[in-house]
Amino acid sequence: MLNLNHNSNKITFIVDTVASIWYESKGASIALHKLAYELAYLGHFVYINNPPLYPHKNIGVIKTEKFEIDGGWRYNYQTELFTYDQNRTVSIYPQIANGNPFNTNNVTRWILHDYEEDKWSTFGENDYICNYGVFKVPEGTKQSPLTTLDYKFNKFTNNSNPDRKGFAHLIHKNTPEWGYDFLKNIGSTLIPTYNGKKDLDYLTEEFNKYEYLLTFDDKSYYTSMAGLCGTKSIILNPNPKLTPLEYRNQNPIQTCGVAYGINDIDWANKTIGLVRDNLSQLEKQDKLTISNFANYWENKLK
Repeated sequence: MLNLNHNSNKITFIVDTVASIWYESKGASIALHKLAYELAYLGHFVYINNPPLYPHKNIGVIKTEKFEIDGGWRYNYQTELFTYDQNRTVSIYPQIANGNPFNTNNVTRWILHDYEEDKWSTFGENDYICNYGVFKVPEGTKQSPLTTLDYKFNKFTNNSNPDRKGFAHLIHKNTPEWGYDFLKNIGSTLIPTYNGKKDLDYLTEEFNKYEYLLTFDDKSYYTSMAGLCGTKSIILNPNPKLTPLEYRNQNPIQTCGVAYGINDIDWANKTIGLVRDNLSQLEKQDKLTISNFANYWENKLK
């Protein structure tokens, strides 16, 4: 049995990274692992369910096995038995988690996507709610910001390719049926997504070939990856009830180098050179939300 008790005034955090066991490259999986690292960096003890994507001496692994149920249509998992100090331990679950599988008294729910009512109904009334951005939660919910992102500044760079031209696109989320014909008709080139791949080098090479990246996904870091490479992004099929300014206020990583709809291309062209500076400022803000999160639990569990 794994003993999570530590003779220290630091808190023990258990971060539910179960989903990353089979979806390692998903944005939410990366965020959970990055949060584990940032909390460990602050000196706390952190336990996760699989080997860390961002290793640190303060991160430990609760061995977790995935197994198939319903003839392979779904998965479940079984964790190693462990003990911990209820007064100094906090579990952190993404919004897709049901209930409180770690059975801790202190629980954080991290909203990494719009909430699902069936999952929300299993949360505790005293759970601490944190939102990665502006994802939907029930009206009147008290919540705090908590954001961490691997901006990959060294990975994605502008190679100043003099032959950069044309359109490329990513098929990720929210692509309508008419979208495929539209992309074909304008002669856009498909860039395969990196889901399931650990090496992102090919994306830098691909982005540096094109003038514009087209996507129907309005909440993707792909656009920032492209922007760091000097490629302007156009989000197609925008919400007609949302102006480009309102969109940017809600999605600050898309503030520069991104057009919210075809008619917003001038903004992307004018701001593409500001992408790196904008993201650098956001990284500083992210670290502040993590520090505030840790301080909240430090004060609560004195």
